[in-house]
Amino acid sequence: MWPVRSVAVTTPPPQPPESGTPADDAPADVVIARGVQAHTRTLLAMCAVAVVLGFIGAGALSMAGPQGRDLPMVAGFTLLAVGQLLAITGAVLAGIGLAAILRGVGEPGSTDSADAGRRRLPARTVERTARSFALLLRVVVVAAIGGVAVWAIAAPAGLLGAVVGAVLTIQVAVVIAIVRVKVLLAPMRRA
Repeated sequence: MWPVRSVAVTTPPPQPPESGTPADDAPADVVIARGVQAHTRTLLAMCAVAVVLGFIGAGALSMAGPQGRDLPMVAGFTLLAVGQLLAITGAVLAGIGLAAILRGVGEPGSTDSADAGRRRLPARTVERTARSFALLLRVVVVAAIGGVAVWAIAAPAGLLGAVVGAVLTIQVAVVIAIVRVKVLLAPMRRA
């Protein structure tokens, strides 16, 4: 006779919610707090990137001395300024999202707060900001590559400086990608 084995039937573990959507059982105030926190951290990160690029540009200009007006330096500063402008654009997008959440909710525990949670206002706002950051990421990469191409065609003597500026601008894209995934979307999945 063959031994009979019992097989335990297990249910699969619950699947996490979609990319930026909060769990259905999370209290409205928790979801709102996570949306506010995600936008605040994103705003601070993008402001920090803009400030760091400003310090890099100021440091390079002070070290360049009289060569700061040479074509490679001008090309590098041009692309550095584009990266800084796009980082400021990211900060503005985060600020708009933060303002949208704060305008749409009331005091913690209030009916306005519960209504905002039912309408998924924080989650939709974070998703919208994340989509904007995905587009901004593409714009940064295109601006860096396009800037090098423009300098290569218009003034090949500035090509090396343009490449250095583009490398720093690509760092903005890296920060945007990290902030989008780790700061904007990840906290909303845990909500």
